[in-house]
This record gives sequence, C-alpha cells and structure tokens, in this order.
Amino acid sequence: MPTGEQILGVIPSAQIKTGMFSKKTYTLVVTNTRLLFAELTNDALKGAIEEARAAKKAAGGGFFGQWGAQMGVALHFAERYLALDPETILAETTGNFAISPSEVKSIKVERKTEHGNDDNAMDRDYLRLTIEAQGNKREFNTEGENPRVNDARALLATTFGQLVR
Repeated sequence: MPTGEQILGVIPSAQIKTGMFSKKTYTLVVTNTRLLFAELTNDALKGAIEEARAAKKAAGGGFFGQWGAQMGVALHFAERYLALDPETILAETTGNFAISPSEVKSIKVERKTEHGNDDNAMDRDYLRLTIEAQGNKREFNTEGENPRVNDARALLATTFGQLVR
C-alpha cells in the first residue's frame, strides 16, 4: 500500500460490458493515490442481500420491508469500502485491481439519461465514466447518478487532477 493512502470516496454500481449479454459490476474506490476497482461478485451480492433482509426481518419488517431493504444493497455494499484498508479491498476478489495517475491518459465523467419506454415511463439519469489507461479504454455506466456528476468529477480530480473532464 502506498504510504499514507486514504480512501476519499466511492462510486457504486459501475458496470462494464464484458460480452454481448454480460457485464461486470464494480465499486470504484477513490483513494488519494489511485483508483481501486472492487468487483461485485454474485456471491458477495447474495450475501449482502441476505444480510439486509435478515436485519430488516429482525427489526420487525414484513415482506415489503425486507424487499425494500434489499433494493439499497448496492449502495450500502459500496459504502463499506470507506472503512476498509485499500490492500484489503484489492485482496477481496481476484477481479479487483487498481490504476494510478501515471497510468491514466484521461477520465471523462458524463451524466446520461435513459428515456423510459412504454413499459417504464420514467427517465433514469446515470453516470458514464470513460477511463483511458494502460493502452485501452473502459466505459462504465452506473445504476443511477450517485454521486452527482459534479461530485464524481471533483472526487476523481482530487487524485487525477487535470486528467478528469
């Protein structure tokens, strides 16, 4: 671990396409020295959902309360990284990795809107992060606009400075 490395914030539920119909979900963990990519595995997600449902049930929540508790799991799962050591995060799964500012060419953060269709009339705002690093370009789309686009830019700019636009 780089000396004095501190976790500054997280960007939850950042998904990247890995094939025609497949994707991987990461929590992007921003430290003062690098960006960590913590993969959200199916096993970890199932465990977090069961924990949320059990906690709500223990607090007297019925079916709908338990269902509601599991809806916020991805955000709460991501927030747990705020209290972990960066090296612990990297060791959590084999799919976790990090990039440092010296490896990054640019980071673009945009707000995008997915327009509702006949089945779903609501529009959905989300973040698109395009990271050019190590000779390739990765494009991540979040589940929602959390954090807000300007907050995400500011968080990443703390570590990556002018590379963020």
